[in-house]
Formats: sequence, structure tokens, C-alpha cells
Amino acid sequence: MKLIYLARRKPGFSFDDFVRRWRLHGARGMQQSIWRHALGYVQAEPIRPAPIAGASDAFDAVAYLMLGDEAFAHRTELDAAESRAIAADELETFAAPIPTSSLWVDEERLRNGDLGGATAFLFFADGARAREVATRAGSASGLSRIVLNARRDDAPLGPGANTLPYQAIVELSACDIGTLAAAVGSVGSRLLAESDVAVVAREAVLWHRLPR
Repeated sequence: MKLIYLARRKPGFSFDDFVRRWRLHGARGMQQSIWRHALGYVQAEPIRPAPIAGASDAFDAVAYLMLGDEAFAHRTELDAAESRAIAADELETFAAPIPTSSLWVDEERLRNGDLGGATAFLFFADGARAREVATRAGSASGLSRIVLNARRDDAPLGPGANTLPYQAIVELSACDIGTLAAAVGSVGSRLLAESDVAVVAREAVLWHRLPR
């Protein structure tokens, strides 16, 4: 299972202060008992100003969390209490609760590279258009990872945790921002602009137990 969120910082934080608070929030999340099921966790910090044409400056955080399928099969009272605590911590970090800014997805790796580096996250209301863009990006030699994430409507935490208005999210990753910009440019300068929202970010890999 994979959860992606697209969030803004709580008003009153500078961007740098927010990133520090976000890292602390992540550390607290990793102390929860449910973390025994976690396979991967990445916080992607948007690059300011947006370094590639078509990217947005309107958001402060993209993250994705991958969990084993058994994560919500046998929830305990401790799991429930810890979930309430992390939800309260979200309100001290973000402008809105993460369940209102998130999407559960099925991940399809079109090019399977390592996590980390620079990534363009492209959000699409049209799933077919997302697949076409992801497929076209496959002609770019500089991309280390191409992932097509398709919305899954059987969200394990209910519809309140699946509220981003998108059907698909494409991840285009490279080792650094220069390589990413060149790769995107090689398949058409409007590649990011074809999405409904695009965010270019540096990935901080906080947890990685996925098979390589």
C-alpha cells in the first residue's frame, strides 16, 4: 500500500522552519507501533523557486509512505491511540490534516531506480493522460525512476483519507536537479505543464526496507 500527500505548511512557519518541524513530525511517526509494517518513507522538499518550467511554488511538502498489506488488518488500541497523537501533531505542522491532502495509490514502476535524488511529482485528474505522459517520459535516458501511481478507492482508512482530487500521480526522478531538468526537456518542454499540478522536490529518504 502506498500513500502520497501534497501539503502546505502551517501559517506562521517560514519554509525552513517548517522543514525542520516536518522532519520532527516524521520522526514521531516512525516511533509509532504501526511502523513495524513500514517499507519506505520519503519526504520530498519542494525546490524554491521552481527550477523547471511548469512546476508550482504553491505547496510546501510532498511525501509518500509504503506499508505492508497487513498494516491495517489487526489494529490494536495502542495503534488507535498513536494515530490520534500523530493526527494532533499534524495540526502543529501542516495547514490541514494530512488525510484531507492525501491519496492511496497502486504503484506501477515503469523504470525501477533507487529512491532519492530530485523528483518531479505530476498530479493528474485524467488517469489516461497521466499514463501517456509517463510512457512518453520513458524515452528520456536521464531519468533513474519513472512511477505511475493510480488512485485506489478502497482506502484502508476510509474515504476521508483519499481526498486529493486526482486520479494519478507520476514520479519522474533523476540523480540531481540538472539531470532531471535536462531529461524533462528532452521529451518536450511542456511535459510538466501537461499535468494539473507539478512539484519539483529533493527527496529525503527517511526509511527504506523495500527490496532493491
